[in-house]
Amino acid sequence: MTASMPLLRDSLSSHLTLDAALARLAADERVDGLALFGSRAGAAALPASDYDLLILATALPIAIFQMLSHINGRMADVVFVLTEQADRLLAGGGQVAANTQDGRFLLKMQTAQIRYDASGRLARAQALARQGGWRAPVRYADQSSAWFWHNFGLVQLARMAQVDDPVYQTAVDLMLCGGLSDICRAYFQFRDLPWEGEKAALRYLQQHEAAYLALLRACLAAGDRARKVDLFGQLVAETLRPAGATWQPGCTAVALDGPDPQAADVLTALDFWQSLFAEPGA
Repeated sequence: MTASMPLLRDSLSSHLTLDAALARLAADERVDGLALFGSRAGAAALPASDYDLLILATALPIAIFQMLSHINGRMADVVFVLTEQADRLLAGGGQVAANTQDGRFLLKMQTAQIRYDASGRLARAQALARQGGWRAPVRYADQSSAWFWHNFGLVQLARMAQVDDPVYQTAVDLMLCGGLSDICRAYFQFRDLPWEGEKAALRYLQQHEAAYLALLRACLAAGDRARKVDLFGQLVAETLRPAGATWQPGCTAVALDGPDPQAADVLTALDFWQSLFAEPGA
């Protein structure tokens, strides 16, 4: 029998208004700063919008990656950042990748609404985030890996879609469900654009890439499986275009192990594969 996962069923924060919850948090000596991010930080909030709350803490009893709670009966997405992390960034130490904890903190602070800032760290972090220059370029290793696996998934999908078997067809449907979300994120990765959630991504595409958004929506809405697979293939090709083409029949590609593979390493692996089939003495 599987054990029940622990959770706080009746959170004290759920019965407080946002202002009351923020005041209660600010009164705790372990809290150095509070900021709202996401739609609640600007004018894009809707009745269904949640609270996105960043808490700058001097210490935590245990490492917390993320927390979901409720404030005033509304869902609250809570992110904790330690003051020592903020101090390291403010002291300067080179560029950071957008998909790291440091990068996500600075991305949030670009548009965050600071509600409490005991030491001024959040204001300084916001100034750093807004001045730019802190984002490290996407690494070749990350691009190469993403290019390989999205191509790999597309080839597998196309192969399985040709099999007239209910198990295969349902597997294709499942792969499409996950693949559409993944390929949208990849579109931003391959263009070195920060990922700030689905809604922000769609607003960006609506403003800058209307044709891609139309293709994405057409694929999402397609009821015919063969049509959906075809549209998904077009999405993958357009997404991967900055890195390379989609795979063609008869090709060989490789994903390398290790911390930081480079293009020369990929070529070495491909040459090795060719050598295994070379005529003796060639």
